[in-house]
Amino acid sequence: MPTKVEAGSLEYIFHPRSVAIIGVPSDPAIPTGSALLDPFFELGFDGKLYPVNPKGGERGSLKVYPSLKEIPGPVDYVIVAIPAFTTPKLIEDCVAKEVKAATFVTSGFSELGTEEGRRLENEITKIARSGGVRVIGPNCFGIYCPKTKMSSGSGFPKECGNVGFISQSGGSYFYTVRAAAPRGVRFSKAVSYGNACDLNESDFLEYFTQDPDTEVIAAYIEGVKDGRRFLKALEEAAKLKPVIIHKGGYTEAGVKTAASHTGSLAGKNMIWDAIFKQTGVIRVYSMDELIDVILLFLSMSPPRGRNVGVLGVGGGASVQVADECERAGLHIPRLPAELLAKLREFTPEAGSMLGNPLDSQLSFWDPKKFGDSVKIFARWEGIDLMILHLGMFSGPSPQTHMASMEARREAYVSAARECDRPVAVVLHSVVSFPESVEIVGKWQRSCNETKLPFYPSTGRAANAINKFINYHEDRRKGK
Repeated sequence: MPTKVEAGSLEYIFHPRSVAIIGVPSDPAIPTGSALLDPFFELGFDGKLYPVNPKGGERGSLKVYPSLKEIPGPVDYVIVAIPAFTTPKLIEDCVAKEVKAATFVTSGFSELGTEEGRRLENEITKIARSGGVRVIGPNCFGIYCPKTKMSSGSGFPKECGNVGFISQSGGSYFYTVRAAAPRGVRFSKAVSYGNACDLNESDFLEYFTQDPDTEVIAAYIEGVKDGRRFLKALEEAAKLKPVIIHKGGYTEAGVKTAASHTGSLAGKNMIWDAIFKQTGVIRVYSMDELIDVILLFLSMSPPRGRNVGVLGVGGGASVQVADECERAGLHIPRLPAELLAKLREFTPEAGSMLGNPLDSQLSFWDPKKFGDSVKIFARWEGIDLMILHLGMFSGPSPQTHMASMEARREAYVSAARECDRPVAVVLHSVVSFPESVEIVGKWQRSCNETKLPFYPSTGRAANAINKFINYHEDRRKGK
């Protein structure tokens, strides 16, 4: 079993002075070379970068070295992208070069379920440990650390954030970082760790628990190497920081798939449920839900309770919002008579429904009065938070509706900003018109700038808010 690593001792992995990429194609036209190098160029990595290929040559302004040994000076970190059967010799070269850490992008190891795959993985692990080289992977993509301008994926944000992300799956790693970016989520560090032959989920969880740059920990996990150690790491992490986990492989079919994906022992779903409840971890069931919940920790203060005031437009939409909130575990309280009287003073009854949810045509035609409605709701002690929602293409003429979306966006954001209750904004968006992509983007950016959580559906918003409230209720109870 891997030996326990003190959290602070992993710091050097995220701060290399020099990186060698083993397996960069000698032909610049082969895209895999760019896929490995471009992320470093995009973030502006200011350390030394060494492409390696036996044929030598050049990649842009960089010299390609025939071997790791021929690189002048020290190499801190190595990215391995060569056939699995050639990796034992390469890891021996890493030991000789006194490399500190290596990420094995290469697959073809224990995840295959073959004796040869397991033998190769055990061999590289044994050699690496004998020389003090820490291994991430194999069958993974490694490190993203915007602070040190390291990245294993193109299109990753340059800005630093406060979310630490651990992913056993490379695809989930890429998806989460990229899908979270337009929603305003930024990462302190992210790790794709694959088969975890050496460094595993517990190592990185322990690291993020102590990392001062990380305030929220998120993870996608299929299985663990050491259950007892992982449980202890979870307990310690959840005491100090919110921990949100998507456990992949929670059905029988998912368990079988996880075994063939990263060679993981996934375990029974009810055991994982018990572990998460015991430790106070927030469990989610998709990468989108993971992002939905993360967003609230970055942009919403904890509500006092779960009474929701809902304002928007559309009779059918209001009914569905009420259903989705109640189903998620939130509560839609009835409005008192005095509050209804205040709303009735300026709300046209034709085309509106006075109540909670409030279906008000004012959100279409009079943004200022819509803002007044929000303020009246927010002053009522009977609600703890608010959801402001709008359907992008309500009505018979989407083009006419879209023309006024700008004024409505300003009204919604302004009303939410002045509200003394936590607020989430929902734009029921149907991206079926060319203009709609731009409109959704503008709403998203406005909400990001104002630190408003923004969702594409009330169901997703309500589900995330309920888990957010559950988390804080448990903390107040001392769980």
